[in-house]
Amino acid sequence: MYKIPLSKPSYLSYAEEVKKAVCQVIDSGHIAQGPQVEEFEQRISEYVGTKHAVAVSSGTAGLFLCLKACGIGPGDEVITTPYTFIATVFAVQQTGAKPVFCDVGRKTYNIDTYKAARLAKPTFWRKLTGKKRVIMPVDILGLPIDTRDFDGLNIPIILDSCESLGNYPDRPFTAQVFGLYPNKLLTTGEGGLICTNDKRLADYCKAYRNQGRCPGDTWLDSSQEGFNYRTTDLQASIGLVQLRYIDEIIERRKRVIERYEENGIFLSQRIDYKKFNPFVFVVEVDNRDRVIQHLKDNGIESKPYFPSVHLMKCMSGYMPGDFPVSEEISRRTLAIPYYADMSMDDVDYVSVVLKAVLK
Repeated sequence: MYKIPLSKPSYLSYAEEVKKAVCQVIDSGHIAQGPQVEEFEQRISEYVGTKHAVAVSSGTAGLFLCLKACGIGPGDEVITTPYTFIATVFAVQQTGAKPVFCDVGRKTYNIDTYKAARLAKPTFWRKLTGKKRVIMPVDILGLPIDTRDFDGLNIPIILDSCESLGNYPDRPFTAQVFGLYPNKLLTTGEGGLICTNDKRLADYCKAYRNQGRCPGDTWLDSSQEGFNYRTTDLQASIGLVQLRYIDEIIERRKRVIERYEENGIFLSQRIDYKKFNPFVFVVEVDNRDRVIQHLKDNGIESKPYFPSVHLMKCMSGYMPGDFPVSEEISRRTLAIPYYADMSMDDVDYVSVVLKAVLK
């Protein structure tokens, strides 16, 4: 066990309320998808500012469902980033489509929107074959990407916002997907959220997550293809408690960043934390393995964030140097402890230990 872990779930400060909410669901006898999920979806849509929200079993499931709702399948292409968690790419591959990687910006770590827009432009071959293209950019480490650079392309924009709940700049998108894993701003243990203004997309995802059952279908009847991507009232009750305190949680996380900066430790990703809420606190270091070991020897957990997906064992057809910016960032980035409940004493301790090894 580490003296200071990399992250802790945000519900810990409200644990008594969470326990009460969960017990009420248990006592009700309705623990599967039900009224708590409906309320959670309604509250999330109000918070995010979209007309619809669909709760699903994971962020990965949410990305997959959005792609399916846009008609993406075998032979189609999805433009995305190689600097991301592998789930982004797995969601594409599960549809039968091909991920088309575009390198990232050195300062933001987000996909290079200019290059991505060029990749997405219509071609004679795609018009001839009828193959589709979608852009699925990632709000990497919580930094929202500016999708206005994709105006005029007339193709769906599926935002992988699994790391950026709490960040809502004015930008166009077809659908936005959030993750609810324990290291996220808001967690339900496992889970994801699809937010959209497109009623057709929302209805498709709601039916697909529930074995393809559409409104009007009988209990064992299905009008479309589907699978079990449901979430539960137990999970929704945990999320609803945190949602009541989400602004407070964000402010407490920002105080941790401020303390790091006062100690001379700065986010390497160029992000305005006063305007946006970072997902993890990432620094760039030389000799990363040595730094990780030094922190571990002093009871501090740290992890690389992220490897370049195209060079992972599960991928093929790519070579080192294909996406040099992503690869350089992947070699240098390191996540250090950062969470709402982190004490200032712990921030100071991490700062001292990290600065010592960096010297």
